[in-house]
Amino acid sequence: MNKKNYISRGEAEIWQYISNKEIIGNKLIKDIFPEITESRINKALSSLCRKGYLRRARRSLYYNPLLLKSPYNLALMLHEGYIGLSSALREYNLIEYEDFTIFVITKTFRKNIQLKGTKYEVIFLPLGKLFTGFEKKGNFYISSIEKTIFDCFLKPRYIGYTNLTKAVYDAKIDWDKFIGFFRLTGNSSICQRTGYMLEMMKKETKLKIPSFVFEYLLQKVKNPVRLTSVKGKTRFNKKWKVQDNVGKENILSWWQ
Repeated sequence: MNKKNYISRGEAEIWQYISNKEIIGNKLIKDIFPEITESRINKALSSLCRKGYLRRARRSLYYNPLLLKSPYNLALMLHEGYIGLSSALREYNLIEYEDFTIFVITKTFRKNIQLKGTKYEVIFLPLGKLFTGFEKKGNFYISSIEKTIFDCFLKPRYIGYTNLTKAVYDAKIDWDKFIGFFRLTGNSSICQRTGYMLEMMKKETKLKIPSFVFEYLLQKVKNPVRLTSVKGKTRFNKKWKVQDNVGKENILSWWQ
């Protein structure tokens, strides 16, 4: 982070107390220096940001990219939500790679924000009435394992079926809780895609999945659906009315 060396006496006084902080807000400064006005705090933090000491996350919220160890906490300070999709899978040790995209599930808010000075990008995705199934883990909210898997089936393009099926295989899933999230949506396509892939996994990997899961999902089969929007050769599954344009060899490449 490039810094312009000169800072004023007032800025230096503030910097002395916040130089070891990863996330800095106006309230933190006010607690340390109650005599300083809000406008002076804003002016000092903005100046430190311009001079390269801090980065601005949003109004009245800054961070030190050199010290940022809790990007999830910062992401949830930008907007209310919970950590989900591949970010949640990473927290549960269900994917192996380091994902520098932080997925935050919201009720209605949608936006992509780059955390300047870091490798991280925050993607806010709204799920409306499906904004549920999360819990507090440490200092931030995260989807439960069951809701994480459900959300990944709902938004598979953000994780890919190979990573998703591997996560399902490794996770300890409460299948009653898992199927409960499908009861909250009238989206038949997610039921068809999920049923198709779970049945494939049961057959190929011998994963133990209760019969009531398939019984419920099968009731929701309606019109033909594709696994992805990508054009190309497909294989049609009559039972689930799924046009598989991904292929078993890709979906279960980790198993073969």
